[in-house]
Amino acid sequence: MEIAAGRACRTAGRFAGVLEAEVEAQRNPFATRVVSWFNLCRVCQDLEEQMLLADPASTDDQRLHRVLLSTAIASGEGLLLEQGDAEALKALRLSPEALAAKVDSLRITFAQWHTEITRQYCHRRASCPS
Repeated sequence: MEIAAGRACRTAGRFAGVLEAEVEAQRNPFATRVVSWFNLCRVCQDLEEQMLLADPASTDDQRLHRVLLSTAIASGEGLLLEQGDAEALKALRLSPEALAAKVDSLRITFAQWHTEITRQYCHRRASCPS
């Protein structure tokens, strides 16, 4: 089971790399890059679910998750900087505020899984996400 989970996480990492490249590709329309970014965020969530089921998650899976979350946060910030095409977001039924809220959510997730405060708290508790 652990070997299969590790393979799934590595596959998720490769897929996330493809999505991240799509988000960064200036040749694609803004709306397409936003959709790719949301798909990247979904890969992060799927990896979190796998890590919770693995209990405890492997160190490699935790590192991959940290990298993917960092990438998603950075890509989201980049999209926020260039969100001049509000009409493209409207077509997706999104607003600049929705994008900003998703980036904030990713930051909270990062803090929950990968900060020193989380590790200190978890040493005093029975369960821990990382």
